[in-house]
Amino acid sequence: MVAKSTKKSWRVWFKSVNFRYSRRVRSAIYALLAIFLFSVLVGTVLPVRYDLAVGQVSQTTIRAPIDAVDTHATNLAKHAAAAMVPKRYDINPATEEQALGALDQLFNTAQSLRSEKKLTNAERYVQLRKFAPAKLSSSALQSILSLRQSDQVAVSSAAIRIVQQILQNNFSASDMKRADMVVDQQLVALNVSESSRLLIGQIVISVLKPNLVYNAVLTQQAKIAAEQGVPDVWINRGDMIVRRGQLITSTIMSQLQDLKLLKTEPDYGIYIGFFLFIAVLVSATASFIQIRKGKISLDNVHLLLYATIVGLMAALISIEKAGIVAGLPLASSYVLPLAAGSMLTVMFFGTSLAMLTSVLLAVAVSAAFGYDFQHFFVMLSGMIGASLTMIRVKHRRVFMHAGLLAALLNAVTIALMFLLLTSSGIRDLAYEVVFGVISGILSSVLTIGLLPFLETVFRITTHMGLLELGNPNHPLLRKLLLEAPGTYHHSLIVGNLAEAAAEEIGADSLLCRVGAYYHDVGKMRRPQFFIENQFAGENPHEKIAPNLSCMIVTAHVTDGIEMLREYNIPEPIRDICAEHHGTTALWYFYNRAVELDKHHVPSIDQYRYPGPRPRSKEAAIVMVCDAVEASVRSLNKPTPPRIEAMIRKIIKDRLQDGQFDECELTLGDLERLVGVFMRTLRGVHHERIEYPKITNIVELKAKS
Repeated sequence: MVAKSTKKSWRVWFKSVNFRYSRRVRSAIYALLAIFLFSVLVGTVLPVRYDLAVGQVSQTTIRAPIDAVDTHATNLAKHAAAAMVPKRYDINPATEEQALGALDQLFNTAQSLRSEKKLTNAERYVQLRKFAPAKLSSSALQSILSLRQSDQVAVSSAAIRIVQQILQNNFSASDMKRADMVVDQQLVALNVSESSRLLIGQIVISVLKPNLVYNAVLTQQAKIAAEQGVPDVWINRGDMIVRRGQLITSTIMSQLQDLKLLKTEPDYGIYIGFFLFIAVLVSATASFIQIRKGKISLDNVHLLLYATIVGLMAALISIEKAGIVAGLPLASSYVLPLAAGSMLTVMFFGTSLAMLTSVLLAVAVSAAFGYDFQHFFVMLSGMIGASLTMIRVKHRRVFMHAGLLAALLNAVTIALMFLLLTSSGIRDLAYEVVFGVISGILSSVLTIGLLPFLETVFRITTHMGLLELGNPNHPLLRKLLLEAPGTYHHSLIVGNLAEAAAEEIGADSLLCRVGAYYHDVGKMRRPQFFIENQFAGENPHEKIAPNLSCMIVTAHVTDGIEMLREYNIPEPIRDICAEHHGTTALWYFYNRAVELDKHHVPSIDQYRYPGPRPRSKEAAIVMVCDAVEASVRSLNKPTPPRIEAMIRKIIKDRLQDGQFDECELTLGDLERLVGVFMRTLRGVHHERIEYPKITNIVELKAKS
């Protein structure tokens, strides 16, 4: 008992205004849809995680699911580039100063020793050796001491100049090893004797030293610049990382870490990015829905149904991806019956939203399979084809037609992608085509199975539901035929009129026709009080007061709503029943009341239907058709001018009475309705020839 009460209260809340038309609830549904899609689909975009370590043997073959930088290989390349950078040195000016100082000391000492006449040559040599460079040979010292003043000046000048030219530039240890060659290149240009040239060369070589000092800072900067100039080494999607049975090395382990394939390396960036990805898709869909201003943008029950359809398709994507990870062939991804989502969306919400839903689901399935364009294109083409086929549903065969078209488009686009990308072999192509065809057929089967279930749960009627309600064998229509046959035939004519009128002005023609079939079922409670059922010619209203007659006649609206609820007839039909008279006045009974009591004039509001006024085009069309059919049937001679005048009067009266103020009918629509009614009623109330009586024919034949 408690469970039943809880269920009833849940349904009441589900139907309440606070739920159905609340903006907060609508925002919550969008948010929950985004969260659900993220939760269901995030597993399809995350790479498979492995529990591996260095030294283990891999039990599976692993390929790179994404592109990533190979950290280990990149570091090796950077280290190699840094190792190729030569050391950086600075020129030490003290080296040149020391060399020039040694030359000055050498030649000054030699000059002063030559001026000492008391010293012997041996003593001069001994003194000069003390101040001469250690590398300078004894013969060179003897030659210097034997130079004349002018020759010494020439030799010293040349030696100083050569030392300056060499040590003012980089002169490394390697250059020192080939100092003879470097000095010889400078000696060639001297215009001196051969003996002087050799002496200058020996002197210069004796004072030369490397002038470069190692600069650790510049060297490190050069290595860093070289490392930065090395491009990253990439692991490309599909590259083989490790084969089954292969030993896990540190290099392989590094690649697995770079690809975030280890259970110890969660990639939070994928979670954040994919959530934003889903949020953008849901936001775009929500913006489209709210801008279109359809019923789904106002009624949260419709929005919840749409979210259910999209969520169900997302769940199918997740299940299929899990199957492929578990070992199913990749080609089986084309078996997904996503066209069912677009077909259901067409049935409940129309083609435009179905197109957007097709794009949404195609993007989701492409993301699940590595953001692959081939999956996107194949699934999108099948869903769009199925959606376009479902624009007009007049029988169940349309579902199979849509499924077959989706299957055909899947096969064609799969073959087209094979020609463009050649990413698989002929055998794989055959599997993909077979799975694509199965996808289309499954979509139609799934749609047929889910449609009545969703209609029942959310109490939203589609064209298929309306077609079933329009079946003459429906229990309520059969009851109407048996208990109020005049009303039944009146409803059929109104249904034909309403269907033609709706097609003319772009309203829902099927809803108008079926709504007209049921708009007067309340007359079954007291059928004899309505003129179309008074076959004996007696009118019971002549025996009762006008106000009681008014109550009986207007009660057929509320009685009809009760009957429709009893037979679980959907809300759109009940709305037409409630609104098909609006708040119009029953002038016949009002005038009778005035005639019977001339001293007291009743208020016209006491002789009006309870309403509400028509709030949709369909309800307004049924209102006009109901009045037109009844009025034209009452004409003695229904000629076209009289029919048109009657139609225009009915429309004018209801327009002036404000009956169309709450619906979207325009004056242009009303004018077009006149033309439709004239064409339809002309076929019903055409002029007939008067056939001669049988007795007259017999008499004429006898005379002849």
